[in-house]
Amino acid sequence: MPIQVKATPQSGAPLPAPVPGGADLPDVLSDGAAPDFSRLPAARLEAMHDAAATVLRCEHVLAKSGMSVVSAVLDGQGDFTTWERYPKGDIHDPQTHSHYFYHAHAPQEMAEHENGHFHLFVHPAAADPDGFGGDVASRPPQPWALPGVLQAEDPAQRFAHIGAISVDARGRPLRLFTTNRWVTNETLYRADAVIGLLDRFSIELAHPNWAVSQWLNAMVVLYRPQLEALLLRRDQVLERAAHHASGATEDRALQNTSEVRIDHARQIGAIEQALS
Repeated sequence: MPIQVKATPQSGAPLPAPVPGGADLPDVLSDGAAPDFSRLPAARLEAMHDAAATVLRCEHVLAKSGMSVVSAVLDGQGDFTTWERYPKGDIHDPQTHSHYFYHAHAPQEMAEHENGHFHLFVHPAAADPDGFGGDVASRPPQPWALPGVLQAEDPAQRFAHIGAISVDARGRPLRLFTTNRWVTNETLYRADAVIGLLDRFSIELAHPNWAVSQWLNAMVVLYRPQLEALLLRRDQVLERAAHHASGATEDRALQNTSEVRIDHARQIGAIEQALS
C-alpha cells in the first residue's frame, strides 16, 4: 500500500519552489529526452547497466513482499509526519562512513506526486577526517570558501551531501536534486570534490532493510552521470547567487539548486544504446 504523510508544522516561513539553474545544461539534465551517454567509457556504462539490474531486482523483491523502499524505511516508525527523519536516528554505516535518511516536506514544497526523498551523505573517515579516507584524492578536499559560507570547525564533523532521490508513495523514483548548504547543514565542497566521493557511498547494512541499502547504492551508480551534472549545476547556481549577495548559501529563499526527472526505462535504454 502507498504510504501517506501527515503534515505537521515547522518553525519559520514556508520555503519557495526550487530555483532554476544556469543556462548551460549537460545533455543528461534534459527532462523528457533520453540522456546522451555516448562519451562515457564502456566500463562506466557496464557498471551502470549492472546497477540497473540491481535496482530493478530490489524493487521487484520488495514489491513481491508487499513493500517498497518507502514502507521499508517507515516500518515500525509510527506516524509518517513532515520534517521528521526516518528511520529515526538516520542510517549510518560505521565502516563506509555513508549516511542517509528519508523525510517529507509540506506538500507545496515538493514535486508533483512526491511522497518524500532520500538525502545521501558521505562523512569523513575517523582515521583521516580531512581526506574522507585518503583513497579519494592525493590531497584532501578543502571546503568551498564562498562568501559568508558556514562550516564545522572540527574537520571530523564535516560531511558532504551527494544528492537526494525523490520518490512517490509507492517508492517509485521521480527526480534527483541537490540543495543549498543550509538545507542539510553540510560542509560545502566544490562539485569536483563531491563527485570524487560518489564512489565512496555504500550502505552495507541490513537495517532497516537490506534491499533498500542495495537499492540506494545501485541508484547512485545507475544515475551517476545525472548526479555529477547536478553537482556541477549546483556550483553554477551558488556562484551566481554569491556574486549578487554574500551569504547565499544560507539564503532561505534558495533551497534546491538543481534537479532532473528520472525514469528507469529511459535510463536503461540510453545505456544500452551507448553500449551498442
